[in-house]
Amino acid sequence: MEHWSVNEKAAALLETEVIPKADRLNIEVYRLKNSAVVLDMGVRAKGGFRAGKYFAEVGMGGLGKLTFCMIPVSGYLMPALQVTTENTTVCEMASYVAATKVPWRGSMQVVSGPVRSIRATDGFAKAVDYRDENPAKAVAGVQTTELPDEELAESISETCGISTDRLYIMAARTGCMVGAIQVCARNVEQSLPTVYDRGFSMDQIVEGNAVTPLVSVVDDEDIAYGRVNDCLIYGQETNLTVRCEDRELTDILDGIPFSKNRDVYGIPFQKLFAGCDRNWANVPRDWDAPCRINFFNAATGHAFTTGRLNEETLKMAFLGNGGTVHEQQRNL
Repeated sequence: MEHWSVNEKAAALLETEVIPKADRLNIEVYRLKNSAVVLDMGVRAKGGFRAGKYFAEVGMGGLGKLTFCMIPVSGYLMPALQVTTENTTVCEMASYVAATKVPWRGSMQVVSGPVRSIRATDGFAKAVDYRDENPAKAVAGVQTTELPDEELAESISETCGISTDRLYIMAARTGCMVGAIQVCARNVEQSLPTVYDRGFSMDQIVEGNAVTPLVSVVDDEDIAYGRVNDCLIYGQETNLTVRCEDRELTDILDGIPFSKNRDVYGIPFQKLFAGCDRNWANVPRDWDAPCRINFFNAATGHAFTTGRLNEETLKMAFLGNGGTVHEQQRNL
């Protein structure tokens, strides 16, 4: 059977659709001294909607498609994005999930993207059988306020098993359009690790798609980080087609959604994260959960749903200022 490479597909997208259009996409591309190529898609560069779309689609190894739409939330039409996937578990668990950690500047930097599929050093990448061994080129994604340098490239190279001269690194901070899009596009991704944590085999997942609201962008990283995570835990809805026994779903439904955390449900994530000293190591694993999942069992024809949307918290995230609306009226 012919091997197909998520890294080579991702690199091809960068080389044909992104790098040649860097000026139009408002991004910057530069080569490090160790020959790794960095794409500043939202650290210092402005980026935009289309750059965010590419960040997500490249990060999914070319196996996911992102489209923009609008959804109603508390009487407002909120921008939103929809992700559809093929080879869903490879697309997400082996590629897009932000789970591999590498040392950088005295701490650990989380890395996402198809580069994770080469060695599968983190638990979520190991959950699927796919390995992208010895690709010609590889792609990593990082959420950061600092531009990647030679040290980060070397660290990714050593951890993931790809020489720096074959490595692309996409980077964006949270408080920009690309940052907001690439996080909110982690809607199917938000669901699969939680389902996996509950003992559900990734081999039983047939297909996945999802929709997430896209909050208003703000420069402040703390506020932005809170808002994009509100979109995932209070507004994301995933549809998973599976093939299994119904009891394998009914046994895990109650333990999946964020709403199971009754003691904190409804609290904006910015406040929750501040209570954890803004350190993911202190965040309970149960908090990193999807908002809502609809399961469609192809084996039985039955459907199951778990979780619920929280429009009030989303409204606060979308409007800012505690959800206060300042409307100017005038006589016509």
